[in-house]
Amino acid sequence: MRTAILAEVHRQMKEDESIYFLTGDLGFGSLEEIERDFPNRFINIGIAEQNMIGIASGLALSGKRVYCYSIIPFLIMRAFEQIRNDICYHNLNVILLGVGAGLSYGVLSSTHFALTDLAITRVLPNMTVFSPADETEAVLGVKQLAHHQGPVYIRIGQKKEPVIYPEPYVFEFGKGHVITEGDKQGMVVFSTGPIIKEVIAGCALFEKETGEKVTIIALHTIKPLDKDLIIARAQTARAIITIEEHSQIGGLGGAVAETLAGSACLAKLTIIGTADEFIKEVGSQQYLRKIKRLNATGIFLSLLNLRK
Repeated sequence: MRTAILAEVHRQMKEDESIYFLTGDLGFGSLEEIERDFPNRFINIGIAEQNMIGIASGLALSGKRVYCYSIIPFLIMRAFEQIRNDICYHNLNVILLGVGAGLSYGVLSSTHFALTDLAITRVLPNMTVFSPADETEAVLGVKQLAHHQGPVYIRIGQKKEPVIYPEPYVFEFGKGHVITEGDKQGMVVFSTGPIIKEVIAGCALFEKETGEKVTIIALHTIKPLDKDLIIARAQTARAIITIEEHSQIGGLGGAVAETLAGSACLAKLTIIGTADEFIKEVGSQQYLRKIKRLNATGIFLSLLNLRK
């Protein structure tokens, strides 16, 4: 996903001289082409993320469109005040490219996990929060940024995730995408980001075991959220489940709960994500997903328990 996004950014910079790219001393092995081809519009700020956001804001106030690139905890958490006051308050055209969604940096422990970033960013006025599932969806979203006004946070996984969408589809910020259509009065799963690959596999195991096909809907935009789609599905579904590689508090599940709380829908909501605790284990993303029941088997077992 990261490679595809950066290739699209490179294409945009080639066509539009108003685009600048800033990094917080990261991206080695990924950003060399942008640095080589656009040396006057590529700035390595160093390990100074707050300053990076301030510089991006100044450039944006001068009519530039600015990409800021760093690991999610450094970009979003360390520079939160600057993002809120400098970028969001002024509704500036700054795109935050946050790398390492969820448990991507599993071997680097909790300091590098991104499990609270959706909760942090979606409360900010003017902020659009985009969480693509694979590189196809990521590029579809980034291509639309030329016509988008205001700040955007893009939650990027690793260099290359498994393919969810072999072909592009009609993409729109704020509109969910139905991946599989299941029983009308059955379970509906809303998910976001690369974890959707595990969701699809887990639901396939569930269908094989029970004969019940689950509806899977990708909500690639956490803000603005496709509230109409959520409410419409909740009116007929037996159960609504959200699955995310993020804390159970404040992320996609929280956003869906807020939406359903203001509706007359009676469908039961279950939020699946990481618990309200620091994860002390380290290991690969696949290992951590397994022990936190966010892999295909864990999702299958969760759905099976909900069916009882």
